[in-house]
Amino acid sequence: MPELVNHTPYPNFRYYSQDNQGQEFGVIITKATYELAPSGRLLLAEEQAPMVFTDLCHGAVNVTSLWHPSDMVPHKPATDIIVNGVARVPGGQPVPSWLCGVKIEDGSKLVLEKVLRVTGPRQWQPRWKRTLNDEERKAWRNHRQQFEGWDLSEPDPVAELPLHYEYAFGGEVPQGLDDDGNPRFDTDHRNPLGRSKIDPEWTDHTRPVPAPQIEAFNDPISDPYAKPAPQSLGPIPPAWLPRRPLGGTYDQNWKDNLWPAWPPDYDFAYHNSAHPDLTVKPWLKGSERIFLSGLAAWAKIVAFDLPGERIAIDFVEEDGAVVSKDMVLDTVFLDIGGPNRRDWRIYLTWRVNFEPDRYERANLYPIRSTSAGQSQRPELVTLHE
Repeated sequence: MPELVNHTPYPNFRYYSQDNQGQEFGVIITKATYELAPSGRLLLAEEQAPMVFTDLCHGAVNVTSLWHPSDMVPHKPATDIIVNGVARVPGGQPVPSWLCGVKIEDGSKLVLEKVLRVTGPRQWQPRWKRTLNDEERKAWRNHRQQFEGWDLSEPDPVAELPLHYEYAFGGEVPQGLDDDGNPRFDTDHRNPLGRSKIDPEWTDHTRPVPAPQIEAFNDPISDPYAKPAPQSLGPIPPAWLPRRPLGGTYDQNWKDNLWPAWPPDYDFAYHNSAHPDLTVKPWLKGSERIFLSGLAAWAKIVAFDLPGERIAIDFVEEDGAVVSKDMVLDTVFLDIGGPNRRDWRIYLTWRVNFEPDRYERANLYPIRSTSAGQSQRPELVTLHE
């Protein structure tokens, strides 16, 4: 592993990994933390966040949605845009529903846009021709001729809603016991934590079912038996679809002959944890403009530019020869769930791969754009790692 000389104020980490052919390569990661100033500029935060070495959830693992994916991934073929946010009505007055979302522009070019509609609590209400008594309710399947359908209630007014997958479509439906007496479930593997999954046979048709409070703005939920794509701005855990298959096939052959290596069909895209609508391929440049709507009570739209900083690295060989590379900005994490601007943090993560056993030293430094739009390497001032 080459010695790393860090000429940035950002934490870094380096390690070796392998691809799906068993070829080893090195990984260097650096991560910057910014605050959002009242002027709308991103300012370097006084306290730089450390690397995150494991996936972190909003609460208990497997029963709450993912908050911060691990930084320890070897490579991402696209930039993840991850938003840990709370949808908030501008002005703070409760309403039944409103739009929120994120848009990214590069000059006049639209890079990405995702718009959601969030609502207050609402339910699928069962509608019967007549009221069933208690015994009939227990045996509701025997009285299907009396069932007329489900009605979606009007949402109650709210002023905010966490953009967690628990409020999106998904979930699981109990389906009795298997042959061994164990509980059996029909699970939506795109979002096991969600709501509104209704099964014609197994869902109790005499009780209200919570409906999703997060939906695509242009595809409102209207069919109780439909299975729309779960919607949010947050990250997707590695065990959920559509991410899980990208990790490869873990069959008996893998167990017997390949473990602990990656399977041959493992894809680096497995490490892109953002919602599929929130990845940019190949990568952002780091100077784009971001627009956030419906995510702050103090403004209808919050806009800011990414800092325009690139991270470069000079790999120095034993004979002094230098190989220069730019690290790629593969993660933009907007941690903006707090109600006040001073609580918001923007994390940018850059990553680079390198050949093992080739370099003696690696010099890590920032490159900032000049007023003429050209890149300029600074005079290097050694800082502590």
